[in-house]
Amino acid sequence: MRAAQTIWRLSSVGCWFVLTSGCDFGSKPPPPPDTRNSTSRLQLPSAAPLEAARETPDASPAAAAVAQTLRLVHEQRLQITAPSSSLARLALGGGRLLQASTNKVVLRNARSGDVISETPIDAVSALGQGADGSLFALGLSGSVRFLPYKNAPNSFPHVTFFPGSALFPDLEDPAHFFVHYPSDQQLLRYSFEAEGGVVLPIEAQFQLPGCTAAVSLLRDGAFVCGSATSIIRKAPRGAKTEFKLPPGVSEPLRLLPAKRLDELYAVSRAGEVVHLRLAAGTPVLARFQLPAPPFAALASSEALAFVVVSPPDPGQPRHWTLLVTDLDGQPRFHADLPEPSVSPADDWLQEVTADKNLAISWAEPLVAVGGAEHLRVWDYAQGRQLFTL
Repeated sequence: MRAAQTIWRLSSVGCWFVLTSGCDFGSKPPPPPDTRNSTSRLQLPSAAPLEAARETPDASPAAAAVAQTLRLVHEQRLQITAPSSSLARLALGGGRLLQASTNKVVLRNARSGDVISETPIDAVSALGQGADGSLFALGLSGSVRFLPYKNAPNSFPHVTFFPGSALFPDLEDPAHFFVHYPSDQQLLRYSFEAEGGVVLPIEAQFQLPGCTAAVSLLRDGAFVCGSATSIIRKAPRGAKTEFKLPPGVSEPLRLLPAKRLDELYAVSRAGEVVHLRLAAGTPVLARFQLPAPPFAALASSEALAFVVVSPPDPGQPRHWTLLVTDLDGQPRFHADLPEPSVSPADDWLQEVTADKNLAISWAEPLVAVGGAEHLRVWDYAQGRQLFTL
């Protein structure tokens, strides 16, 4: 089974780690990006006045009014936009599902939801699926890999993973994987089997010039990324090729691999999905419109999966939907997704989107949406939910 799933980290979830300055492993990852001007999170009203009001008994009516106002603003006014990089809290493959929590990863049977094993890992940062069907997780205290047909994890040292980074399998060699750092346009290659100490050593470094957004992996192992005017394709050891976006095609939020090696799907923030061929003139093969802006998007060998979120209408809350289409954009399955009730004093955006991570199996008709606390899995070919937690 070959996986070309882009895996990603929610930029608003913390506990990231960096290399200590006293370590020398021959190659070092780039310094952490400056996230002060990040646009992947909404700037929400501070909850400090509400908390202060709660501490004063005489101000409780005012606090209640503030809380109600914030709740209405959150539910009926604020539009949620997709993060700049994909979230990576679930991974599906080989009949198993890997689920990330704050301090552990849970391996489950993908059809029943039964727990196969739990492995403690501090500050889980990203999950991935290898080309051989293996599942793996990166974390602060270390990392683990579940080989196909083996439910006991193999441990390896932790890997530096900054906000906005992306984790990819090596489709040519399942014993390796890549981490992309957009701030420096670098692609670092690691070996699961490398002998390391506290930090897994970097085996090789590659440049992906111009690749700062919508980075994805095609079925032939080449990387692609998008800009406002073009799509760039580059194999780790190959030459860079740039394809100009056709007129009327917007800058892609996500790029998804198509069945042919020289084709892909460009998904815009407005929800337009355009099937493109990476050839002279970048021909448009087909296009279709999603019913609402996408929050997450993935591809398998036979389907496209989207989590879409409608903007709130006056007096009506926003609406979340899981949509699975065939490779021509024809709907195959959809399911409504609940939005949790969140206190205005909480980190509202983080809480509302925490269970909207998307995963799809490359070879099986399975799709999952969830997070650390909630999880739902469907068989989209049969049109039924398998389990919910």
